[in-house]
Order: sequence, then structure tokens, then C-alpha cells
Amino acid sequence: MAREVSGWFTASAPEIGYEVSEHWYGYQSELGSEARVILRVGEAGQVPAALADAGAASQTGTLTIWVDDRERASRLDRALRLAGCQRGDATTHLALVGPMTGRAGPRELVVESVDEAGLAEWATVKLQSFGDTESAPAPERLAEEIAVRRDELPLAECQLGLLDGERVAVLAYYRGRDQLVFNLGTRVPFRHRGIGQAMIARWAEAGMADRCRSLIINATDGGAPAALYRRIGFTDEIYWYRKYELAR
Repeated sequence: MAREVSGWFTASAPEIGYEVSEHWYGYQSELGSEARVILRVGEAGQVPAALADAGAASQTGTLTIWVDDRERASRLDRALRLAGCQRGDATTHLALVGPMTGRAGPRELVVESVDEAGLAEWATVKLQSFGDTESAPAPERLAEEIAVRRDELPLAECQLGLLDGERVAVLAYYRGRDQLVFNLGTRVPFRHRGIGQAMIARWAEAGMADRCRSLIINATDGGAPAALYRRIGFTDEIYWYRKYELAR
């Protein structure tokens, strides 16, 4: 499973416009205004040359660098920072092991899948949830979010959680025999009612009914969501990376 999940990021997915090229220093892809480099060099002394070649191969102004091994990230960290990289958060991917535990959520919660026509509503709730605000998102930010999700629809499912007809939460996951929840959020006024856990539980139940091989969720490593996911049954870490940013 670790090899499978790692391969999601190092192999191209043309159906959603995700193209990856392999280089001596790792894997690189262009993502809008930034380039993502999954750095696979083993020694700190290789970092300057790797960043120079990655920059030369990119048409964008910012390099987003992933180091997807804890030990290697520790070994390369100083060299990356000396080269001008800003260290960001680490992200963990946790697989469900055994039955889920946790809150059932409101009985009246309705979960609906959305198509392209519903992406504006979904994106609005997502941006409000992730921004900890009830304000309407800026039009340009909303348009950007809709465009990203539209491109992902061939592989992904976007769901809205509703209470009494009001849109209160979002969930998005990649379909397939190995499924990954990559977005989960609840609007501020509706938190601490088990809505997010209920949406995860319904997704997991459907995945098990479809005999999926694995059910995975990602979160910032060390954060409260990751701790919650571990408590309710997502205890097996199968992928991890630390992010760095290099402006050029």
C-alpha cells in the first residue's frame, strides 16, 4: 500500500491534467503557477544541484518540494533551508485498520454527491470551512477552487453534508479500490457535533461495501485532525511527506 500511494504522486494522470516527469533528483510536475518536486536525493550535498536543475526544468516562479521519507527529510532539512527553502508542514496519510469508532453525528444529516453544476456550492462551503469564516469567498478564489475540482472530477467524488437543507460540510475522495479522502471540512457554526466523523463513516461504509482494498485519509502530521483520525481507527501510516517552498 505504501508503494501504491507513493505511485499516485509519481505517475502521470492525464485524465485530470496531471503530468509527471522523472529526473535524476526525483519527480517533477507543473501545477498552475508552481512546480512540485518530489525530491529523492539521498545526501545533503546533492541538494543545491537538484534545486538548480529543478528550477531550470520549470517554467514557474515557485518550487514546491516534497521530501517523502521521515529520515531523509531530517537528513536534508538543513541543506534545503540553507538553499533558501521555507519549511512547511508535514502531511500524513493514514489507512483505516479495523472498524471505525467515534460519534455517529446528527441523525438528520444528509450527504449528497455533487456534479459539475454543484461545484460552486461545494467550493463555497469548502473555502468557508478551511478559512474558519462565514464570509463568502472572494470570486477569484472561488473560481480557482471550482476549476481545480472540475479537473479532478474524472477521478474524484465531491460530497456535501446538509442539515435541514443547509450546506454545512464537505468531503472529497478519490475513487477506486484504494480510496483517499483528501478534503474534509465543516463550517464553524456546525462544528463539534460529529458531522465530519459521520461523513467519514458513511464514506468508509460505502467503501467496505464495495470491497475496497484500503480506505485512507490525509491530514497535517501532528495536528488535531490527524489525532482524531487515529482515535477513530485510521492508525496505519502508509505515506508521509514534508513540504518546502522555494521562491525564485
